[in-house]
Amino acid sequence: MKVETLRARLQSGQPAIGTWLGIPHPISAEAMASLGYHWLAVDMEHAGASVDQAMACFLAAERHGCVPLARLPSADPYLARRLLDGGAQGLIIPVVESIEGWAEFAAHCLYPPHGRRGVGLSRCNGWGDSFKEYLTGFRPLLVPQIETRRGAEEAAAIAARDEVDALFLGPYDLSADLGAAGDFANATLKAAITKVREACTGAGKPCGIHQVAAEPAQLEARIAEGFRFIAYSTDVIAMRAALGGVGHLL
Repeated sequence: MKVETLRARLQSGQPAIGTWLGIPHPISAEAMASLGYHWLAVDMEHAGASVDQAMACFLAAERHGCVPLARLPSADPYLARRLLDGGAQGLIIPVVESIEGWAEFAAHCLYPPHGRRGVGLSRCNGWGDSFKEYLTGFRPLLVPQIETRRGAEEAAAIAARDEVDALFLGPYDLSADLGAAGDFANATLKAAITKVREACTGAGKPCGIHQVAAEPAQLEARIAEGFRFIAYSTDVIAMRAALGGVGHLL
């Protein structure tokens, strides 16, 4: 699957299911991608992947038709450029809180005349073999994360930006910023989530969320609730859930 196919899937209202890659190794990436996920995001915010490790994981994901993404540790435009040059087909950006900050970052992800991404020969364009096609035909999937009270308040303006493909709720960070860390039944958190979802609906953009537990029934529930860009568990969480049952024997 290419990013254009993933974008079309989201725009048609179909769910796009991916997962976070916390173990920055191509074997882990290949094992996850081979399960049929639509996308795989190398987590550079909560895990320690380097650019080189991320690129190796992109290769493994591509082998199985899985769209390689990266979650940045911050809205670092020059890290974003390096990852896109290395083959990332999209980026997930944490703690987006304003259209001004977002617009400044996003400009570095788009080539002139739409932005100011640096133009060069690198892996993304086959070291020049597909230079023109990539330059004029590629647009990365860009997904801001809404993780704070301020971000939720600005969600409608952020979602309305043309270069935004979806908004992604960070439930743990949002709940913490609202003073109720991990309390997903909190009324203030529920109201903030509703605000973000309404912002997405108003802009005609899909809303995303992290389904933490590797439980298919809960994933189905998130889809039934209307979420469309869903991170289903993580490699580490899924591994621990599968192996944790022997704890009483250890």
